[in-house]
Amino acid sequence: MVQTRSLTDMPPPSDGALRAVTKIPGDGIGPLVKNAVEKVMEAMQAPVYFEKYDVTGNMPRVPEEVIKSIRKNKMCLKGGLATPMGGGVSSLNMQLRRDLDLYASLVNCFNLRGLQTKHGNVDILVIRENTEGEYSGLEHEIIPGVVESLKGVG
Repeated sequence: MVQTRSLTDMPPPSDGALRAVTKIPGDGIGPLVKNAVEKVMEAMQAPVYFEKYDVTGNMPRVPEEVIKSIRKNKMCLKGGLATPMGGGVSSLNMQLRRDLDLYASLVNCFNLRGLQTKHGNVDILVIRENTEGEYSGLEHEIIPGVVESLKGVG
């Protein structure tokens, strides 16, 4: 039996209702990319609508209303948020990972039927730990070119 996959594991709502998705355009090219994704979703007639929140990397914290929206919707389309440089300051990206207990990032790579690629039979799941080591926000340069990353606690 040949296993087929879709681009998403999200089943359509059985009641036909639209699903809310929290949208954080972010910084840099984030707003352009997120707006393009929204247009694609509209063209696909995807059963979603976006609750947009303007969060930027220069804010002291992600507002609690944004965290509540993500928890309620269980889906978020987020652009990159600028990370402050130096001083051991944790980024808003890190705050979201901690507040929402996003321990790992999962990326599933596989071939799409009918699309010719250089490599066939690709089916890889990449798991990247998101909250410790270099992602903990506890790193510093010991001497020029040597950075120490400390494991985060609790």
